[in-house]
Order: sequence, then C-alpha cells, then structure tokens
Amino acid sequence: MADSIKVQAMRKLAEVMETIPELGSVHRWQGKPTDLDQVKTPALFFWEEEESRDKRNRLATGVLKMHLAVFIRLSPSGAASFNDLADNIQGKLHNALIRTTELKGLVENLQEERVWKEFPNDDYGVLFMSLTLTYGHAWGDAFTTVY
Repeated sequence: MADSIKVQAMRKLAEVMETIPELGSVHRWQGKPTDLDQVKTPALFFWEEEESRDKRNRLATGVLKMHLAVFIRLSPSGAASFNDLADNIQGKLHNALIRTTELKGLVENLQEERVWKEFPNDDYGVLFMSLTLTYGHAWGDAFTTVY
C-alpha cells in the first residue's frame, strides 16, 4: 500500500530541503538525542507538533505546526559569521519551500511563521523556523486526494 498523504508530504518536504547545497544533511527528527559530531553540518532537523483536523465536505484537512532547526558549526572565530550564514540558509529554505511546485497536490498551504536564532554553546549556533502546513486527503481515506 502507498504511504498516507501526510507521509508523502513530509517526505517531499525533506527532498525539497535536501536540494539546498548549503545544508550538509536533512533529518526528520524522531525525538531522540543526536550526536552532532556524527552528522554532516549544517544539519537541518524538522518535526511536527500539534495537528488539528477538519472536515470540508469530502475533504479532510490537516493543519500542523512544523519546526525546523538548523545546527551550524561556529567558525574558529566564534559566532562572527553565523548570522550571515544563517540568514542565507533561511532565505534558501524560504525560496525552496514557498516557491516549489513539487509540493503541489500534497500540500495545500505552507505558511512561514517565526524565525529566530540562538547560541546554545560555543560550538553551534541554531537557526529556528516555524511553519504552518496544511494538507488534505479524501475524508475516510488518508491515502488519496481523490474525493
């Protein structure tokens, strides 16, 4: 059996983000700790949190809050170049996610929300983005958009 529309949409999002050359790796975070020394950086992790469901005639609509975190190794001089690199990556992510046609048919709407940066330690800076993603499938069949 094919994957559900939600799984297809999340996999397609990963594929779109993997095309950004500035990213070393893309991971759908599974809630377990990751050793950043074992992944190629800048490393993007994305995950979804709360999801709401709605019914519009024969269409089931899922709206979920998605988060992206890009861990960027700081240069030997510290955080000096982090902001420029993070801003460029954020711009590439914005363009890739908002302008792509590859999500058509799987994602009804993708809205960028908040963007912020943090420095959790002396080794990494983190770019965070939150998005709202809306997808749809036939009511009663999460594996098709035909309704």
